[in-house]
Amino acid sequence: MGGKAKIEGLTNSWYGFAVFSAVCGVLRDFGILSIVFGVAGLLFSWFVTFIIGRALINRSSLTRLFLILVSSLCSLFGVLAVGAAAWGFLQTWKLGLIAGGGYAAVSAWMHVKSLFTLMDRSVKAYVG
Repeated sequence: MGGKAKIEGLTNSWYGFAVFSAVCGVLRDFGILSIVFGVAGLLFSWFVTFIIGRALINRSSLTRLFLILVSSLCSLFGVLAVGAAAWGFLQTWKLGLIAGGGYAAVSAWMHVKSLFTLMDRSVKAYVG
């Protein structure tokens, strides 16, 4: 699998994560405004993902470097958020913390996946 195919696969994963995030947001606070903001957020996320994906496909090494930095920080903070949710659940036994921790875990996993994909040799060779 070449660098371009890995970037396209990562971009498609982020499209899916945007849908997952929108659904989680709507289910958390179900209502008309939640649906409207969920759809608006989904469209905005798709737009940002499209722009970043196109920049990577067009071999922007600056975009790749920026995303490696952002993915590293978000991975770290995502893991800390999962730990905080788990610790909070053990202290209070609130089931809502499990849902928040689950979302934080999926988010952290996406950032770790992005980090490993962007640091892959074939992606580095493709982007330059």
